[in-house]
Amino acid sequence: MSVTLASASPVTRIEQTGPADVRRLVTVQPGMCGPTALFAARVGDWTWESVSTVCGLDVFNAQDAQGRAAYLAFHYFRIRSGGHLTPERITFGDRLEVITRVFSQGRRSVLTLHRIRRLPQGATELDASFDLEEFHERPRPDCLYVENLNHWLTRGAGHTNVGLVHTPPVGFDHTRLPELPDVYSPKTPCRQARADHRFHDPATAHYTPSGDQLIVNHRVDVTRDINGVGLMYFASFLSIAEGALLELWRGLGRTDRAFLDRSLQDIRICYLGNADLDATLRLHLRLARDPENQHHERADILIQDTAGDRALAVASFRVHTAGPQ
Repeated sequence: MSVTLASASPVTRIEQTGPADVRRLVTVQPGMCGPTALFAARVGDWTWESVSTVCGLDVFNAQDAQGRAAYLAFHYFRIRSGGHLTPERITFGDRLEVITRVFSQGRRSVLTLHRIRRLPQGATELDASFDLEEFHERPRPDCLYVENLNHWLTRGAGHTNVGLVHTPPVGFDHTRLPELPDVYSPKTPCRQARADHRFHDPATAHYTPSGDQLIVNHRVDVTRDINGVGLMYFASFLSIAEGALLELWRGLGRTDRAFLDRSLQDIRICYLGNADLDATLRLHLRLARDPENQHHERADILIQDTAGDRALAVASFRVHTAGPQ
């Protein structure tokens, strides 16, 4: 089945290819590449579009039974490279094929997987088959993967961003989505990240700590960090984390050019809360290296609201550095 849903612009074509599957052909524009947060923001838009498409619900205007706006908020966001294609290698004019699959995680949550491939010059279609085993066990070197777990949230009383309430919107029917096997659910690593303030990653378990912890403060910037409904934007957390990583990088005597030349292999972030407009965030950063290859590094980041040391997010960046450090 292939039903064209939109082709209003020459840079994007979207079609539903199955009950819970969407395919896009996308030409990369300036607003979706460069900083990691710009790429993540565009993928986040694809998530909302895909859930709207396969669930028959306008996610952008969803409301709960009391008429309050319901937001499909990001709880877990992972960007994983198969090896060759990484976020920083996506640039102006690249033609991408994006295959998206949507899964049920209960009536209050949705999981979305995206597989991104650069189309060869002149190609219009590649193999669209994509399964869970590919993402978790045998990623393709020429692909970039993004995994999102989203929860339906709404504000409680007042305008505060603290204490958001889990409430599914009217019209959301998760039963029309395929179930996600427990073995592939990110709920377990998210629970571990909440409890331990770091991700458990068997692939980097042998890495050894390098240097002291760095602490960086960030005052919420209402001109950059806040989205159109007054919440801290999910992609802002990635921007703030990478800004702190740049400070760590410079403290090691490394150049900004070398920072841009990194290869981002695996980024994970679990969102535990939101922050009010006047909040100050405190980021705790630790670096670890592969003792067998000093160019392979992992940075663990805890983001807290300084008011009460409330944990807002836990992040991990696994990178390959480009040269001697």
